Amino acid sequence: MTYGALAVASRRRVLEVLRQADAPQDAVALAQATGLHPNTVRFHLKVLIEAGYVVQATVPRSGPGRPQAVYTGVTPAAEAGGYALLAEMLAGQLDDLDGSALAQRAGRRWLHRTAPAGAGPAATDPAAAPTGAGATATLDEAALRATALFAELGFDPVRTPHAGAARIELHACPFLDVARRHPDVVCGVHLGLLRGTVDGLAPQAFDTELYPFVRPGVCAAEIRRRQS
Repeated sequence: MTYGALAVASRRRVLEVLRQADAPQDAVALAQATGLHPNTVRFHLKVLIEAGYVVQATVPRSGPGRPQAVYTGVTPAAEAGGYALLAEMLAGQLDDLDGSALAQRAGRRWLHRTAPAGAGPAATDPAAAPTGAGATATLDEAALRATALFAELGFDPVRTPHAGAARIELHACPFLDVARRHPDVVCGVHLGLLRGTVDGLAPQAFDTELYPFVRPGVCAAEIRRRQS
């Protein structure tokens, strides 16, 4: 559905106008910007909403009448290519297996392979560290390390207040299109990255979780101190 939504050139124009706009747009404004008939724009918007590229909201009119429908793009523009196709095929294959568990192990394995020289085994492999090692690490330190990882990978992380936990919102998933169709696999990899990073700081000291799509286009990672 996602790839099909962008198969029509005029529909891509509508999405591009939304991405470039500074504020939500109504169908009439989009029709004027694209040169399309308003009814054609509304049809394209319906397809884009169903595919996850656009969200609809209502705002009061400046004059009499019912509230007005306005539209906002929720995904960043990205150049699709061979890597996107490869990610789609591999994620689809893993979905037929125990995708989430395999994906988490893949995320941890990647961290282990890319750990800086001299970081020590505990940095990526909590099983290699003594039980309780790193227990003095704070929740803020764990959140800082996780935020740095997600920033490096292009997730546009933002630390947000949350009772009893460090919460990091991820505003720009580099694999958003594939994640919408295969969340267990793609989000499983990201959860493995998160858990491997936090365990590397303080093995067995924290519990971590990843919540996909808490808002359109936004996921959230949470880190909590593990209760003894």
